[in-house]
Amino acid sequence: MNAPLNTLKALSEMQRLTSPFPESVAVKDWKAAGGQVVGWFNPYIPEEIIHAAGMLPFEMTGDNEPVQMHGAEAYIYANSCSKIRTCWQLQLDGKYKFLDGLVSSSMCDQDKRLYSLFEYYNKLPYMDMLYAPRKRDEEAVQLYLSDLQDFRDRLALYRWHRFSDADIAKSIKVYNRGRELMRQLYELRKRDRPPVAGAEALEVSKAAVRMPRERFNELMEQLLDEIERTGREIEKARRLMVIGSDLHNANQMAALESLNAVVVVDEMDIGIRRAWGQVDTQLPPMEALARYYVMGRPIDKHNWISDGRLEFIGELAAQYNVDGIVSQDVRFCTYNGWDKFDLKKQMQERDIPMLQIDLEYGHPAGAQMKIRVEAFLEMLEGRARATEPVAG
Repeated sequence: MNAPLNTLKALSEMQRLTSPFPESVAVKDWKAAGGQVVGWFNPYIPEEIIHAAGMLPFEMTGDNEPVQMHGAEAYIYANSCSKIRTCWQLQLDGKYKFLDGLVSSSMCDQDKRLYSLFEYYNKLPYMDMLYAPRKRDEEAVQLYLSDLQDFRDRLALYRWHRFSDADIAKSIKVYNRGRELMRQLYELRKRDRPPVAGAEALEVSKAAVRMPRERFNELMEQLLDEIERTGREIEKARRLMVIGSDLHNANQMAALESLNAVVVVDEMDIGIRRAWGQVDTQLPPMEALARYYVMGRPIDKHNWISDGRLEFIGELAAQYNVDGIVSQDVRFCTYNGWDKFDLKKQMQERDIPMLQIDLEYGHPAGAQMKIRVEAFLEMLEGRARATEPVAG
């Protein structure tokens, strides 16, 4: 049987510290101690630099409850990315009033739109926009490094404190440890009976960017120890992989696992990329950060050309022995839409069944999605029975 979500004490503590969302216990404690919080919005914002400046990096997202768009669509078209609309609605609702700063990048027009809304209607004491590389080559590394150096200087000016390379190296060490611990959890999910459900692993990944990373690392060490001591297992038959847009609503993930299935791996910025690789501590710290964020993680949907991403998906599916892939895209996300045809073709060549669904960001899994998932799992069950050896 799948153990209840709250049976892992370390995970329960992560959830306690990061609740209520977004102005959580951890955020309130940080602010009460005189600390500042900087919101960031995409995976090309190096948290290490914000951390080295003595500030708390906080990823701006939605969470497990759907947000009613009763104001955001007066500022953003209804056919725009629903993740962007969700974050702006949360700001209109006063949920992000604890932010002292916001850092975004030129990753996509929707990201820039959210930044512009803050800049015009709710300008924070510190605001910054970084370059987001589209290619993975030396020229991109040097261009990104130059922008990171300027970012560091602007942040130091705001803080009236020049934080050193040694400070950044210390932050890199802290974040490298977090990646290592999260990677260990991903390795455990390769087991025939993984120790955590996909919804639980998602809650862990969310906690990483909503609380001080030192405390997160302590809880991750406790979580891994707890898993090994208890021999915890998830007894589900069909193994799923989730790919596509970032998913922050753990209830959506749990809906995929409500039948005879468990999500064992993902291909998302919030997931596997957050646990991937290490920043090279043998290089100068700023160069090391630039190389890691441009070259050190798996290719994502924003890189041109993204063929390597599709190959990576297939390789992960093989490593984790998945029975099927669920490709979920936030409605109106152009980047994921571009890849759909080639993605389907490559997975067919690998004989990996795939379910493609479009979702409104943060909304609960509706009846239509449930029916499609049930049909997909029935098909996977049929494939499994067809390959079982015939009893003599």
